[in-house]
Amino acid sequence: MQEMQPSSAHGSFSGASGRIADVEAQIAANQYRDGNILPEPEHADHFQRGLLMALLTIPIAAILAAVFGLNSPTAGAATAPFAIIIAFGFFARGSGRSPVTGRGFTAAAGIGLVTMAIAAAISYPYSLFLTYLYDGGTGGILSSGFARFFSTWVDANVMLILASIAVVTVVSVVIVWRKARAARAHTTAQR
Repeated sequence: MQEMQPSSAHGSFSGASGRIADVEAQIAANQYRDGNILPEPEHADHFQRGLLMALLTIPIAAILAAVFGLNSPTAGAATAPFAIIIAFGFFARGSGRSPVTGRGFTAAAGIGLVTMAIAAAISYPYSLFLTYLYDGGTGGILSSGFARFFSTWVDANVMLILASIAVVTVVSVVIVWRKARAARAHTTAQR
């Protein structure tokens, strides 16, 4: 039997498996050069998928406001800024880009802020309606009995409502500012 000697044409490969790997690499290079294999994109940006995933923020924020609103209206409203964090997280997961930049930043921030405002606004009537029912109130959320109960509570707690609105606004501005700073740092680093 004749022993196989590695040739200098095959570089550092020796043996049959090395030659096979070399041939496969040559075939792949020829296919790429002929246009049969498309190059992979540098980074995939799936804006629509990110947008659809960011819309999942709406039911999650509603659940958070409802669960924490069982304790008090202020606790339900205090969870509203988490909608922004959730929206950015879902958009980043769906689009495949983190941190979120460009039009994705605008979409995630818009969905998060609108969802946050709606969750904070719904938290008070929802929680107070549950309190109204527990205290023996009758009728629905649109009944005149609940309307009197709600207006009495709002008149007695105006400062609490304004303080919670101020805290929610400050926290949401800080969150959006930090996300914008991260996006700016990412785009500056890429240049």
